[in-house]
Amino acid sequence: MHAITLFAPKGGTGRTTATMALASGFLALGKRVLVMDATDQAAPQPRCAYPTTLRKWRGAMSVCGIDTHQLGLGEVHTQAQVADGLTVAAARGADIALIDTQTMPQAPQIEALTRSDLILAPATGPFEARRAIRGMATYLAEPANLFGLVTGCRNGADDVADTRAAFGNTPVLRTALPWAEAIADLTLHGDIPGFVAALTCSEDEPGYARFREAQVAWAAVLALTCEVQWALDGLRLAPHRPDAGYDDRDWEISA
Repeated sequence: MHAITLFAPKGGTGRTTATMALASGFLALGKRVLVMDATDQAAPQPRCAYPTTLRKWRGAMSVCGIDTHQLGLGEVHTQAQVADGLTVAAARGADIALIDTQTMPQAPQIEALTRSDLILAPATGPFEARRAIRGMATYLAEPANLFGLVTGCRNGADDVADTRAAFGNTPVLRTALPWAEAIADLTLHGDIPGFVAALTCSEDEPGYARFREAQVAWAAVLALTCEVQWALDGLRLAPHRPDAGYDDRDWEISA
């Protein structure tokens, strides 16, 4: 089993949305997935009323026929619960554990970071990317398994490029989740492929724009999931740099 922790020392970076999106992507690849909720919402004294975002999402997945054998959800409040949860999930045959964390890591979140095969740092802009790298340096010296993840830049391609650059020497996943309500809309409806299929219509019909947006968002989720799987397998999409310049159009797979 592989464990993936999503970490960002700032709210609003798309951490929980990326967790739900990746869970959906891995389910589409036939994986058995455990999601561990170590966020502020799931804390023993939560900052908001229940149900949490991940509970609502899991309920929607249940309505869509995704059973607990395929997708498990657990809330973790202690360091021991993180360790035990990962051990039990591996023993029960889970393929992927996704751990969503809170903005100010404590013992459970640090345990998740240290036990992870991959750490993803989501960012919606350059400021969030720099905060993520500084925050990671506070809790872990130099994690070799850290990747930046661009989530929903508001200002298009230029903002994506600036966010990638703000991660500095930290490798960044090539796939960026789009800035659109489509991602959150898809995940909170549960089964993404079924929801996209339900929106299907022709170009001359009302709702076509929403269908296309959902279709593009789901394609991005699948591409991101495959790239994360490659990273877990020791491969990644890395920029080919014949010189010091950066060209997002020129990529190679590297070990």
